[in-house]
Amino acid sequence: MGKSFLTEHQIKILRLRAKGLKQSEIAEMLGTSRANVSILERRALEKIEKARNTLLLWEQINSKISLDVKAGEDIFTVPERLFRKADELGIKVPYSTAEIVAFLVENAPVEDRLVKRDITLFLDSKDRLRISECLLEDIGKWEGEGQKK
Repeated sequence: MGKSFLTEHQIKILRLRAKGLKQSEIAEMLGTSRANVSILERRALEKIEKARNTLLLWEQINSKISLDVKAGEDIFTVPERLFRKADELGIKVPYSTAEIVAFLVENAPVEDRLVKRDITLFLDSKDRLRISECLLEDIGKWEGEGQKK
């Protein structure tokens, strides 16, 4: 499987887990320990998360517009800032204020209208709103991290 970051063992374990098997059952099938299955599964999920983050970062790099939103900011201020930045760049944002706020409520780390962590809101090359919690400067922090959103 040279076109995947996952080993054949990791893929096999993920397939069996997706079918509902327990780690102990998989260990018995593969003639190994439950701890080994656990390690292989955890490493596979970490690789998948890094791949997701990498793709999201690539989309952000190639986005039409991106807007940094700081922790503590009221989400109701974000659409106006996005529209202003889009106007400066000559980009049309195909969403209304209400749609942007609804997107943030649904997809961003928000509590009581306030953003809980720094995020980047961006409009990708296909005019989809996206959120990234991993900015270019943060790429070094990915090493050794467990699963993130």
